[in-house]
Amino acid sequence: MPTRLIFIRHARSVWNDLGRWQGQADPPLSEAGTAEAQLLAERLRRSRRPIDHLYASDLQRAAATAAMIAEALQLPLTLDPIWRERAVGQWEGLTTDEIRTGYPEMWAAGLRGPLEAPGGESVEAVLSRAKAGCDALLARHPNETTVVVSHGGMILSNLVHLLGLPPAGFGLLVGGGHTAISEVVVIHGHARLERLNDSAHLELLAPHKAS
Repeated sequence: MPTRLIFIRHARSVWNDLGRWQGQADPPLSEAGTAEAQLLAERLRRSRRPIDHLYASDLQRAAATAAMIAEALQLPLTLDPIWRERAVGQWEGLTTDEIRTGYPEMWAAGLRGPLEAPGGESVEAVLSRAKAGCDALLARHPNETTVVVSHGGMILSNLVHLLGLPPAGFGLLVGGGHTAISEVVVIHGHARLERLNDSAHLELLAPHKAS
């Protein structure tokens, strides 16, 4: 049997609703985020594919999302800070417009490769953290399916590591929306991306159009 690692981005937080960069700040889920997480949990409950293990970042936007999954699937939940978002230093709490205006050269450089926030976590550091987390799961749960509820930047880091991409790979992959599902299958040490940014369950939140 293959080993499957499923990475899910947390639901919307109150800072997401305000357009603020979070990094390792810890705002809670918003009302909209709670609705997203409930749809995600119900989708996973109805899935025919069994899930063996459930992990999450200990930041509350990820932990609360994962707790709804744990309840729906009747699975134990393990919180681990290794799955936290990449720290963004001085950009924490700022909006994208504020970052573009205040740090134009750094923002422009990020269009050609991974962003480097002043006082934040380096690309090397976050990739090292991704490697440690993923390697531990692959060793601990071979031939099983493990879900990790994490954050956009950390999920990209996990994918860059698992797929053997260079740091420039951050610019080759598109980050998913809230509660988006990405899945990597590992067979004999070879990783294959099977799903990227699947958030079909959120279509139920869209207003119904008159027929």
